[in-house]
Amino acid sequence: MAAGRLAEPVVVVLEGDARGGAEEGESGGVTVVHAPGSGDDSLVAVTSDARGEVTLVSADRALRRRAEALGADVAGPGWLLALLDG
Repeated sequence: MAAGRLAEPVVVVLEGDARGGAEEGESGGVTVVHAPGSGDDSLVAVTSDARGEVTLVSADRALRRRAEALGADVAGPGWLLALLDG
């Protein structure tokens, strides 16, 4: 993976007021999903539906445990920021 790049596909789940920040859909290799309810539940659904390896980025420990139980790798926001700054 090149510095500043994430392996595709990249899925971003937005909940609550954050949904106003980007329209749902795919653009430039990034898919934006609007969570109809709990963002955590939507992230778990995306993780369980994914084919191949998944890295879920979150600081939420409970969410990280749920994702790990599905076989996902987990990382904190600092990992993502360091990768993008790379």
